[in-house]
Amino acid sequence: MTVTEAPVRQKAPRPALRTEVRRGVGPWTGLSTALTLGVTMAAKADQWQGDWIETQSLLHSGATLLVCPLVAAAACWQGARDHRRSTGELWRSTPRARWQRMAVAALPLALWAVAGYVVALAGSSAATWPYAGGGGPLLSLVVVDAAALAAMALFGFAVGVLCRWRLAAPVLAVLMYLVLGVPNYSETSTQYLDPAVQYVLWDRLPVWWFAPAMAAWTGGLAVAALTAVAARRRLAALVPLAVAAAVAPLIVSTGDGMFRDDPAAHRIACTEGSPQICLSGRQEHLLPQVTEALSGLTGRLEGLPGAPKRYVDRPPAQHAGEARMPTPNAGWYLLRGRLQHKEDFAWQVATQLLARDCPVHGAGSKSWNRVIGTDSAVSGWLIGSHTAQMTYVSDSPELRRLDAMPDAERRAWLGRYMSARNSCDASEVPVL
Repeated sequence: MTVTEAPVRQKAPRPALRTEVRRGVGPWTGLSTALTLGVTMAAKADQWQGDWIETQSLLHSGATLLVCPLVAAAACWQGARDHRRSTGELWRSTPRARWQRMAVAALPLALWAVAGYVVALAGSSAATWPYAGGGGPLLSLVVVDAAALAAMALFGFAVGVLCRWRLAAPVLAVLMYLVLGVPNYSETSTQYLDPAVQYVLWDRLPVWWFAPAMAAWTGGLAVAALTAVAARRRLAALVPLAVAAAVAPLIVSTGDGMFRDDPAAHRIACTEGSPQICLSGRQEHLLPQVTEALSGLTGRLEGLPGAPKRYVDRPPAQHAGEARMPTPNAGWYLLRGRLQHKEDFAWQVATQLLARDCPVHGAGSKSWNRVIGTDSAVSGWLIGSHTAQMTYVSDSPELRRLDAMPDAERRAWLGRYMSARNSCDASEVPVL
């Protein structure tokens, strides 16, 4: 009786794409992308955490100016792998088509780069969410950044296949940094062909076709480059190249028109009562904090003739009773959704309130020097405490005289002063 041995079951070969996704340069590229963006965002957290536009603007800068060259270099190194290992002849003896092999090697890099970006986006959004008002990241800008990263991976891989120089990867990174960064200094509409251009999004939103057009432009160029080195019929590269060439004139001719006014940013939200404190719709959640910061100033001006009836965070229309104040999220005022340096904010409001738009021919005269000294003293007195006054105003005789006035006399004098706060005739301004 013979015993037949059971055949040994062979394991099915692991798909090549899965292997490339799990090994090689791809995972390191994704990790480097997430870490680079994470460190960049964490280093400047006080500038963006609490405002969606600032968050995404910095993330966009990091993804395009820092990570895109990094991804291009990693992909270039991956593309030159066959040159380093001298496996070109071996691959040509296999039945798999050249374009299949290259697609399997290049696509994981693009996927990992996008995955690293998504991780950084999720972390930044989670850090902003508790402190910002309504809204969230702009999906169109997310698509544009992700498309740029994927395009850099495909383009860098194509360069690696063509170039056998071992220093090609770092040199490509430097060149891509320059190619992406220099157009930001251009003032022509061709700068919008650069996926790394810094968009002004504070009061605007991209049009609906912005993301598809930019993805077609960057993706078309990258796919054309990869097709030219991978496909047997290189004329096939003309198809994605034609797509990129078709959308480029649309982007250039439209230019800044790719962004429209944001209704939320142009909507005015005001407090009740008098005077009104008004912010844009995007900053509506800061109204209680701004009102508190200006409570001393508005309280001291309450009921005086010439005092503003409304304070707005944009250039006021030519309406009597409107005063300009800084946008709360500008400069160092906003930190994690809280208004910082409230005394400085009040000081900026006071100085803008009392600023005189007058010709400079009278500057330096004795009468105007007295007006300027009075303006400075009133600005300091309006912001409140003695410590705050001394921080922003030098201890002057004018300020001491204003502090020493009886309340009734001071209110009468301030009434005359506020009525003449916009006058350019020094003789009309009561001085201290």
